Order: sequence, then structure tokens, then C-alpha cells
Amino acid sequence: MRYGQFDEIWGVDSEWGFRSRRIDFESAFVPVIICFTGLLAGGRVHFWGADPMIKDFIAGHGGDLFVAHAAIAEMKYLARQRCPLPKHWYDTFAAERYVTNAPGVLDAGLSSVLHRRGLPHRAPIEKETLRQQILHLELDLDDPECQREVSEYCYSDTDGCLALFEEQTRNLVMNPATMAWWTEYEKAIARMELRGIPFAVDEYADIIDRWPEIRELLARGGEGTPEVFVNGRFDAGRFTQWYRAQGIAWPTRLSNTTGRAYTSYDDEAMKLMEGRHPVIAMVRQIKKTLTRFNRRALVVDPQTRRHYSSTVVFRSVTGRNQPKDFIFSGPKWMRYLIVPPSPDHVLVYVDYVAQEIGIAAGLSGDSQMREVYAANDCHMSFAVRAGGAPNGATKQTHPAARKKYKQVNLGVLYGQTEYGISQRLGIPRGEARTLLEDHRRLFPGFWVWSERMVQGAFDRGYITTPCGWRCRVPPYSNERTWMNWPMQSTGADIMRLTVVYLDRQGVQLLAPVHDGFLLTCTRPEIPALRAAVDYACAAAVEHVLPGFPLKWDFTVYEERFEDEDGLPLWRRLMSAMEALARA
Repeated sequence: MRYGQFDEIWGVDSEWGFRSRRIDFESAFVPVIICFTGLLAGGRVHFWGADPMIKDFIAGHGGDLFVAHAAIAEMKYLARQRCPLPKHWYDTFAAERYVTNAPGVLDAGLSSVLHRRGLPHRAPIEKETLRQQILHLELDLDDPECQREVSEYCYSDTDGCLALFEEQTRNLVMNPATMAWWTEYEKAIARMELRGIPFAVDEYADIIDRWPEIRELLARGGEGTPEVFVNGRFDAGRFTQWYRAQGIAWPTRLSNTTGRAYTSYDDEAMKLMEGRHPVIAMVRQIKKTLTRFNRRALVVDPQTRRHYSSTVVFRSVTGRNQPKDFIFSGPKWMRYLIVPPSPDHVLVYVDYVAQEIGIAAGLSGDSQMREVYAANDCHMSFAVRAGGAPNGATKQTHPAARKKYKQVNLGVLYGQTEYGISQRLGIPRGEARTLLEDHRRLFPGFWVWSERMVQGAFDRGYITTPCGWRCRVPPYSNERTWMNWPMQSTGADIMRLTVVYLDRQGVQLLAPVHDGFLLTCTRPEIPALRAAVDYACAAAVEHVLPGFPLKWDFTVYEERFEDEDGLPLWRRLMSAMEALARA
């Protein structure tokens, strides 16, 4: 066992609840119990609530290994007690995702994993019932029998976690150095989630209070938007009439069950088509807004004036996060509710420039693609080289040409065909075919690499990133999945390392957002933050793509966060609020 250098290996599990049913509100958090079970010596230790002895225990075992399933939860439990986090961790959830990762194979909950592996575990129904009682603080924790039940429940998870750890490490399938990086990332995410995102609490509360009236105003159309909502819901018939009147051909899909073509208006389909007409983009954002506000509201704690969400790391096939109830996953106008934490602070958004294209150039070694990426505008550079725009053309002088070549630049990375490009851009299929031929002609190195990479993935039965994240490749899976996988998964590698390097410098990270990062600092600290960002991004890129000049932007927002795509609906909502206030 490569983990034999530790004096003790502790299985860890914690349980907590929230006062007044304010689930996930940081100001309502109540620690219940944290349990530690030793694997080597076999000891058991637990601490109730905010017992100060937790700190002494951790300090006395700082060199030991701590094993948890989805370790961010235990890291946050300790951090809430102002307890320094142990240095060495192993996350059985992350390891299980690594071992079993494949399309459609995403469930790695502890009970499910133990059941699949034939290891002892509590019945899921029994476990969930008790977990909900703890979460809502519906137990009498002064009762010795209740304490016994809760501690046994907690210890059962430490036992299961250690049993899973032994099985995972028996065959040495998980590189300890990789796990060390991943748990450093999880520590940073734990600190970030506790920090929360500073929020315009009062504005959000006003929107929630007036939501029924706002919903009706949005559904009425106007301001260039047709009336395609009835009783606050999207009406597919009205929308069909509108886009047909505009001469737009809506794409169809083939059903996996019947094999028949059907028309979809889900978010993916709307996103595919929103470039065809500005109304489609507005309708999509209104649909997302109605969906968002018809579900559970975002967790916005009025006491801390922060928004809290769960990052859910390693949850996707590509290793990217799949955040839950996260403001950046909702309609883009909501991002205007993100504000600096004080008048002395600013928000800073850092994002990698055309990251997926840069990664494709770096992984493939295509010199011409690297040159195009290095230009001020890689999409316009592609258009100029292909003869689609003259030398000196810019986004302002030739927007239509840039739009076409941008779509191809991005679309080829996930195998988009001439059919898909013609639908998305609303151009003849022959013109789309010519655009694809331009890409093949200019970037032959990329195409040779892509075809060999996909074929190799099928031949081996798996695919990996430079930092070791991997996925099984089923024999009959869609090859387009694997064309795009390296760019997305390598981007996730870079994201994790950037977070670690930022956290090590004490940067106030508020959220990772795909290939971007929301940060905050005081106004005098902006130069120092820029230096920290430059170091973190450069170090992460060098670690993953040695020698490749991936670029990033650094944008400061002094009043509130802004998003160009969300601005029209934000203005419309603010106008609606003003009208309601005057009524």
C-alpha cells in the first residue's frame, strides 16, 4: 500500500443541520457530530457540536491521512469550527469517479458504491430518513438513545469509507500524487463555498416578492418579444408560428426510443438557435427565468448577505464541476445581482481566452492553429487566413464573417457537421461545407491528431488528460463525444490547478465558472491580485500544456457584475420593477 507511510489512517464523517428549516443558509448552520475511525489501530473518536477539543485532536494527528467520501463536506465542517484542515486527505468519491467514469456512469454516492462492491452499508431508505431528521434538527440530541443512534449512523459511514479506501488502494489504481492535487483543490473549494458570493440581497428579495406580477409582465411579450408565453408558461405552438413567419427552419432530433424525428424547444435546442435571431436569445432567457423561479429559490442568506451553492466537483464525464443551485447556471441577467462585499471592494473576473481552441492547438501541436490562437482575435484571424475577410478586418468591420468562422472554430472541436453549422448560422449547407473545408485545409495537424486520438481511445477503451483524469470509452459510443472530451477535460485540469494556485496565495476566490473565476479584493489590492492571477494562470497552464501561451483576461467591476448577454433582460426586469413601484 502506498499509503503505508502514515501512522494512522482515519475514516471521517460529519453530520450537521440548519435552524428554522433554512437549509444551506450559512448563518443557520448547526454542527451535530464528527466521527473518526482509525484503520490501523482501530480507535474511534467523536465530537459533538462545536466541541473545542476537535482542534486538539486534529493538531495531534496532523501528519495522519484523513479519508472521507466527498471530502469537501468534512473539510467545511472542520473549517466552520476554525480548525486548520489536515494536510493529507484521500477522497473515496473522487477515486470512485476516476475508476468508474464513463458516459452514463455518474452515480458514486457512498451507499450505491458500497452496494455495487458488495461491502457492508446501511439501507439507503433508513439512512436517508435519519439524515433528513438530522438536517432539519428534528432529533433530541440530549437523549442518550438518540445520541447513540446518530453516532452509530455516523460511524457506519466511516467504516464504509475505510472499506472502500482499502479496496481502491489494494490495486493501486489511484496515483497518490494525483489524489494529493485533487484534495488540495477540494480544500480550496471548501473555503470558497463557505465564503459565498456577495449578493444584492434587497433587490433579490424585491424580485421574489413581486415575482407573480413580474412573471406576467415578462409573459406579455413586448419590447420586440412575441407573446409566446401563456399563463406564465412557454407555448410551443405560438413560438412555432413566430419562427416560421421569420423564415427560420427549426432543427429536429431523432428519438432514441422510437427513431422518429421530433422538434425540441429545450434549453440546448434554444441555445443552438439563439444566434439566428435576437428574439430567440430573449425567449430562452425568459424560459430559464420562469424555470428558475418556479423551482427552489437560490440560497441567499440575508444575515451574511451572500449566495451559497454546492460546486459538486468531479461529477461530470469530463471531470468538470456540476454546480447545484448556482447563480451562474441560471439566466444571465441574475449575474447583475452579484455585488462587491463592501464599498471598499471590487469584483474581478478572470477568464481564459478561447480556452478550448488554445487547448486544441496545444494538444495537437498544430503550428498554424497556434499562430491563429496567438492573434488578438483568433476567430477573425481564421477568417482572414481562409480568405473570408480582408487583412485588417475586425469584429466591428466584418461581424458576419467573424460569426461564421467563430462557429466553425468552436464547432469542429465537438464534431459539428456541415448540417449543424448550416442550421446554427442559417446558411446553405454548401457554404457550411466550404467553411469546414477551410478549417481542414488550414489546420491539417489538428485533424490528423483528432482522428488518431479518437481512434486510439476506441482501441484502448479509455481516454486520459495530461493530469490523469480518465474515462472509459464504450465500443459503440458516439465518436463526437471523444472529439470534444480532451478539450473539456484538459480545461478541467487547468481549472483545478488555477484554483489551487490562487488559494495558496490567499486570493479571495468566489466561484470557478467553467474557464473563468470570480474573485474579490479591495481597491488598493488590485495590482497585487493581478500579479497573483498571472502567476496562478501561468503556473497552471505550464503544468498542463508546457510551453503553450494560453491567454487570460482580467476584468474589474466596481459596482456590480455585468454580463452583456444578460443586459437586455436585466434592463427589462428593472423597468418592470420601477413600473410596479409606481403603480
